[in-house]
Formats: sequence, structure tokens, C-alpha cells
Amino acid sequence: MKKPKTAGQIPFGVKSDEFQKAIKYAQSWKKKFKKAEDIPSTLIPHTYDFRNIKGLDFTGPLRDQGDCGGCYTFSFVQSIEMRLKLKYGHTMKGDITPLSP
Repeated sequence: MKKPKTAGQIPFGVKSDEFQKAIKYAQSWKKKFKKAEDIPSTLIPHTYDFRNIKGLDFTGPLRDQGDCGGCYTFSFVQSIEMRLKLKYGHTMKGDITPLSP
């Protein structure tokens, strides 16, 4: 399986100027505002895609759950993984590798 073309062109964790700019932008919301309610509606973008934030893909690899029926678990784990990447701005030790079917 491949990610759609809407995914960012810079893989997460590649140390570059683009990576640093994307991390700084992604983390700027938390630094400026303590709560989501504090963000003025005029600053909220119409779309916010974690697959492409300033060219950086915050999502993990696509995983094939096979016939295990764990789609809810897979989606939960991937959303937590994405949030940790957003919070810490680096690749986590022990990133989950894609499962083979």
C-alpha cells in the first residue's frame, strides 16, 4: 500500500531546514494558546491535514491489519503516534513498523 499523493514530501524525522520550519509551525499553536477555545476563529485554517503540514508528513506508515479486525486499535495507535510526533518533534524510539499481511 502507498500513501496518497496528498501526503507531505518530507518524511518525518529527516533533519533539514524544512523539517525544522514544519515542526515550529505545527507546535506554534500550543505555544501561543493554552486551550483550543483561546484560538480566534479567524486564525483557524479551513483545512489542517496531518499528512501535509508545510510539506511534512506527521502520519506513520500505512499498516495492514489483515483479518484481525483491529481497525479501531490501529486507528487509535496511529492517532496517538501522530500526536506524540507533533508534541516532541522527533521520531520516537521504537516506532512501530508496518505489519506484513
